[in-house]
Amino acid sequence: MIENTYFRKKILDFYSLNKRDFFWRREDLEPFQVMITELFLKKTKAETVDKYMYPVIIEYSSNIKLHRASYSEIFNKISRLGLGKQRTRGLKEISNYIHKNFNDNLPGEIESLLEIPHIGLYVTNATLCFGFNKRAPILDVNTSRIISRYFHIDNIKDLRDNKEIQDKTNEILPRKNFKEYNWGLLDFGALVCKTKPSCDKCPLTKKCVFFIKIASR
Repeated sequence: MIENTYFRKKILDFYSLNKRDFFWRREDLEPFQVMITELFLKKTKAETVDKYMYPVIIEYSSNIKLHRASYSEIFNKISRLGLGKQRTRGLKEISNYIHKNFNDNLPGEIESLLEIPHIGLYVTNATLCFGFNKRAPILDVNTSRIISRYFHIDNIKDLRDNKEIQDKTNEILPRKNFKEYNWGLLDFGALVCKTKPSCDKCPLTKKCVFFIKIASR
């Protein structure tokens, strides 16, 4: 579809000009490190994760290292990000599961990743895309907001039940440069198509149904 091609190009162009600089984009991280980073990004601003988490990600570069670490050691290293006790318990449960079920080797298949506690579909797809370099869509509150506005799709609260947005996200995902496209979509949601959108800065207004409806009022 022409709309899909236009949308993809604009997002990739936006990323090439406005990409945010974070350690997980600069560094050649292992899939396990990507998974842990994305887990923290779920409930913490990217800038905060970038500021505090790099030494932690480097130290716990594999599941073996995380599995050997004590609860108190992990807690002391991540407490400044908030939710310290909750996140420490979660990391230990994740590590124990990978140790027991996958012999400390992070699997690269969606079905196996989804088995791991606390991971979920977003972190799974982010790990597949950014860690294993596999074509996988990134769908969260921010990216779904962009897609629902541009393509005029009802955006119900629970994305797990919104098959129309899921299908559209998969449909428009490029065959090449999918990593850059997904990062561009995340950056676009953070910088332009926010809850209160900055339509005056948006390169998609020419074909965005949301903007066209506003402009016609």
